[in-house]
Amino acid sequence: MGGRHFRKSIANLGIFALLVLATFVLVRCGSTSTSSGMGSANVTMSDPPSGTGFSSVWVTVDGVSASISSTSDSGWQPLVSGLSSTGTITAVQLDLLHLPANGQCLLAQLGSTSSLPAGDYQQIRLQLVPNNATNVTLLSPSGESTTNQCSTVSAWNCALPTGGSLTALNLSSQAQTGLKIPPGQIMGGPIHVASGQSVDINLDFNAGRSIVMQGNGQYRLDPVLVAYQTSQNKTGISGQVVEGTVVSNALQATSTAIAGANVALEMATPPTDGSSSVDLIGNYLRTTDANGNFDFCPLPAGPFDVVANAGAAATTTGNYNATIVTSVPNGMQVTVPLLAETGGPATLTGDVTATAASNTATSITADLYALQTATSSLEFAVPLLTGSTPPIAQISVACTTGNCTTSPSGFSLVLPVSNPLVGAFSAGNITWTLPSTATPGYKVEATCNTSSGTTGVFSTTQTVTAATSTAVNPALQSLSNCQ
Repeated sequence: MGGRHFRKSIANLGIFALLVLATFVLVRCGSTSTSSGMGSANVTMSDPPSGTGFSSVWVTVDGVSASISSTSDSGWQPLVSGLSSTGTITAVQLDLLHLPANGQCLLAQLGSTSSLPAGDYQQIRLQLVPNNATNVTLLSPSGESTTNQCSTVSAWNCALPTGGSLTALNLSSQAQTGLKIPPGQIMGGPIHVASGQSVDINLDFNAGRSIVMQGNGQYRLDPVLVAYQTSQNKTGISGQVVEGTVVSNALQATSTAIAGANVALEMATPPTDGSSSVDLIGNYLRTTDANGNFDFCPLPAGPFDVVANAGAAATTTGNYNATIVTSVPNGMQVTVPLLAETGGPATLTGDVTATAASNTATSITADLYALQTATSSLEFAVPLLTGSTPPIAQISVACTTGNCTTSPSGFSLVLPVSNPLVGAFSAGNITWTLPSTATPGYKVEATCNTSSGTTGVFSTTQTVTAATSTAVNPALQSLSNCQ
């Protein structure tokens, strides 16, 4: 569920939103940008290695295409030659949790094309093979198996729960007709293809957030995708999370590594082309290894904000507050210190309300984010404090009768009780600002995918304080027009 505005200007936020909307309508809506000549593209797929509860997740891809239009469903150009969904289907089957390693990056080659018209491509569509398809031939562009791993459950898309049995992944109608990656989910704006030049495009398929448990005990694939252009050397951001101390009102990083810490990336600078920021914290999360190390690769053009914290479930020394290092360029290594908390953690609880249209039943999946203030002009999403939890809480809301509201399942967000440690990255150095002693506050935000494939933020956020470990209740979030 890409396309989140996590990087927010708190002052004049409403005016900024109106200006962005006006820019989008006047400049982007339905716009196209083409030039003469042909270019080429190489297409890869990756999956952020975060906890999923599954040992394997197989998806079968039979097409990738792109369009220079930001809105219309026409003018699609194939990005991967050799795949076809007409007649005999040729496809590639990938295990998203075991993609072949390419250096330090988790990548699998889907294919390429040498005859892509030059232009600025603003939408990408990924086609999956329906589970009931016949006459399918599997290709192996980068060493994948040519045997259907889902054959025992009569499917082409399936998953193996950890400690469980193989199960088919039901596809939504959107997944069967083509998964659109809209402009807001293409990081850095349109992918520019120049005449005579080649581009590398990566599709990031977040398996951990793409599998939804249905009420009947079956699993549904509701894909969460982002796309971006990568550099040929596929540089990334790496580093180490260590304990920090404050001596004489100055921060000092120790040599004590923190294993099991959460590290996430967020966009440091929103795109200037009218598209929204991309939800990197949902697609880019790492848990540090035994030596406190982390690595993000591949990445689009930066810079990025690096966010880290750790909870007692992941460490033996208790909870740590969040640390954010702003504006870290691609290709850098950073040391991220965490300060131990006294007390906590805080637990924010509440309900999510879904609103259905008249005489229409609905069942949606929404993501919940807790946002904390780092500076007067910066909010960021905070990873939740559990051992291997994602940085978000994903909940399902069902509304079974027309024109109704219901909240069958509440949420619980476990968070630090301290304000963040803030580091500003510049010219290879980090300038640190110690946490404020004021009572920390959070905003809880709910987001979901709309039926058009874009991301909607349908919540009215309310600041809630987290001074102690006592649970507090944010305002109800009302979601509509969600899938």
